Amino acid sequence: GETGELLDLDRRRAAAGELEAQSASEGFWEDADAAEATLRTLAEHRAVLEQAARWEAAVEDAKAAADLEEAELVEEASAALASLDGELDAWELRSLMGGAHDSCGAVLTLTAGAGGVDAQDWAEMLLRMYRRWAEGHPSGYRVTLTERTEGEEAGIKSAALTIDGPYAYGHLKAERGTHRLVRLSPFNAANKRQTSFAGVELMPLLGEEEAGRVEIPPADLEVTTMRAGGAGGQNVNKVETAVRVRHLPSGLVVRCQQERSQARNREIAISMVKARMLEAMEAQRVDELAQIRGEAIAAEWGQQIRSYVLAPYKMVKDARTGHETPQVQSVLDGELGGFIDAYLRWAAAAERDQRAEGS
Repeated sequence: GETGELLDLDRRRAAAGELEAQSASEGFWEDADAAEATLRTLAEHRAVLEQAARWEAAVEDAKAAADLEEAELVEEASAALASLDGELDAWELRSLMGGAHDSCGAVLTLTAGAGGVDAQDWAEMLLRMYRRWAEGHPSGYRVTLTERTEGEEAGIKSAALTIDGPYAYGHLKAERGTHRLVRLSPFNAANKRQTSFAGVELMPLLGEEEAGRVEIPPADLEVTTMRAGGAGGQNVNKVETAVRVRHLPSGLVVRCQQERSQARNREIAISMVKARMLEAMEAQRVDELAQIRGEAIAAEWGQQIRSYVLAPYKMVKDARTGHETPQVQSVLDGELGGFIDAYLRWAAAAERDQRAEGS
C-alpha cells in the first residue's frame, strides 16, 4: 500500500535479494572493505523491511480491535497507533538525511566570537548544551571532548566534541553557523545588556575506509605539539601530548588533546583534517576551504543563524526556519529537537525548490 510506496519496499526487497546472493558467493571476502560495505547496505535494507512489517502488523491489529469493539483492545490499539505515529515522524526525519555523510558521527567545534568574556562564557554554555543533547539522544551517542582551550577570565576560547553514533552529523548540520546570545551580563558591574557570539563548525566523523580516500602530502601539514590544557592541579598534562595540525594550502587548523598519547592525538587530528577536505571536495567547494577553517569563523553581528534572548524577554528563534520557543532554559539544557526537525524540513524544501527552478 502507501507505506510500501513511501519506503520503496519492492526495490529494497530486490536489492536485499541481490546483496544476499552476493554475500553467499565464493570469494566474497577477498575484498574485506567491499564485503563490509555490502553487508552494511544489506543490513540497512533488512532493517527497513522489518520496520515496515511491524508497522503494517500494528495497523492490522488496530483494525481488528476496532472491529471487535472491546474497550480494552481498542485502548491498546490506540496506544500502539500513537507510538506508530511517533515512529513514522522519526522515520520521515531520517529520510530527510540523505547527504553523503549524514549517517556518520560528527566532530562539532565551538569558537568564541565577538563579545569578549561574555562570548567565551557563551561558547561554554553551548558546549554544555550540545553535550546534554548528545548524551540524552535516543541513539545513545558516545561523546568525547576532543579539545578545550580555556578562556582568560571565564568560559572557553574553543572546544571540540566528537559525537560518535548514527546520524549525528545529519542532525547537527542544523547547528553549523553563528549563535547569538542577548542577556544581562554577569561580567560587568552595571549588569548591562550584552550581545555575544559563538561559532559552530561541523565535520563528519570518518571511518578508516573514507579517510583513506583522501591523500594529503606530509609537506602540506604543519604539526605542532603543546601541553594539554586543563583547570590546573593534577589535571594539567606535564607532557606535550596535545597536537595542532595546520593544512598549509588552505589554512585549515584542527587541535586534539583527548588521548594521552601524542601519536594518537596526531592521528585523530589528521583524520579531522581529512574529514573537512573530503566534505569540501564532495560539496565542490575545494576553492572555498579557507572559508571553513577552524580559526576563521565570522561569529559577529548580522551572521547569526539563531538568537537566544534572555533579557528583556525570553525567546530562542532560528533566523532560517522561523522556528521559535520561549523555553530558553530547556533549549540550553539540550532540547534541540524542534530546531533540528524544523531545519531538516526547511532544508529539504529549499532543495526541492532549487531542483524545480533548475528543471
